[in-house]
Amino acid sequence: MHGIRFLVGLLLAGLLYAGEDGKTEADPSKVPPPAKKALNKVFEGRIIKIKKKRVTIYYDFEDQAQLKDFEDARPPRLLDASQTRAYIQGGRLVLEGSSSIRHKMEGRGELRANFYVRVGKQWNVGTVFTEPVMSDYFVVLNLFDGRFYESGMMLLAACGLKEDEGADIDPELVNWRDIVGANLRKKVRVGQDAEIEVYKDGWTEYVRVNDQDWKGSSRGKCKEMDAYQFGFFVHESRATFDDLTITFELTDEFLDLNDLKAVVEVEWEEIPMTGPLAGVEGVPPRVRTQVEEYAEGKGDGRAVILALLNTGLPKRAREVFAKVLAERRDPKMVPPLIDGLYAEDKLSRKLTIGVIKSIVGKTFGYSPTGGDKARSKAIQKLNAHLAENRGRYFG
Repeated sequence: MHGIRFLVGLLLAGLLYAGEDGKTEADPSKVPPPAKKALNKVFEGRIIKIKKKRVTIYYDFEDQAQLKDFEDARPPRLLDASQTRAYIQGGRLVLEGSSSIRHKMEGRGELRANFYVRVGKQWNVGTVFTEPVMSDYFVVLNLFDGRFYESGMMLLAACGLKEDEGADIDPELVNWRDIVGANLRKKVRVGQDAEIEVYKDGWTEYVRVNDQDWKGSSRGKCKEMDAYQFGFFVHESRATFDDLTITFELTDEFLDLNDLKAVVEVEWEEIPMTGPLAGVEGVPPRVRTQVEEYAEGKGDGRAVILALLNTGLPKRAREVFAKVLAERRDPKMVPPLIDGLYAEDKLSRKLTIGVIKSIVGKTFGYSPTGGDKARSKAIQKLNAHLAENRGRYFG
């Protein structure tokens, strides 16, 4: 995967902070530091969190300028591919043909990205991690892989090369590994949004598709990347992406290149001051909007349930999600809440049964700390109750 590194300069156009002036009585720690203004000169996305070298950026893809934060990452064998396009349209990032782009941010340590994807074809759609120098080493998380389409398999971590070089020219030389038995054709349907979360931390790769997740490891399949970049790809396919939140620890090289090293040693986060999530940190803008809309009697409660069960979000935020669901008391939310009763983490189970009790009026003997057998028996009673009252919960 040889290529030419795109050296990134300062962008003249950025999103300037339009917050309070120096007379504000807000907590000084919440006032955007000079680092935010400096980062806004480098990135067209919305800076929502800074924790020293670790930066979180959000993209709603409503502004054409946001495409400037991405660069072409196609391997040489696809540079002449026809009908290859990457553009923003209708508030979404669109990839067509055999296209691959990556975010220009270079980082190390844990990378985390959340986004929505809507596939136009269930064929070769996914994310990619590459070294900044576009070397032969890369990691692919392929939601739909052509080689394993019939069996419904997903490539969780298809990594690196064999001893030979040349995977940029011959895909047969790619060291395809870590095949995961996940029939995503049923979970990621054509024309419908699917919520995706991915992260890479050292040798570990992780992906969550809606409410189901998998882990893999690239150890032994390629060399360890000292730094990497994150991107999307399609091959002979089409997909659109929206509401991207990406977090990286910026490399010293990237900080030096963009004159940021002297200003990023701060901690700051964009925090809402009104609404159900007032003062709550660590909530991505898209999740915040979903929760606020549902609290106002609009939107889809299933999105709030997904946020409630997302163990990557802060405990305080998840408690707010449970409170919003409990206050709405929508019986139609009980069936999708049942997944939370099977969750591995105790907090998810505790919050879920609390919401169910507020809607149904009882717990059916379910205890978040009970054993698997006891919890299963309680869930059977709950399911029997739902079956007896189908009109209320499914009508």
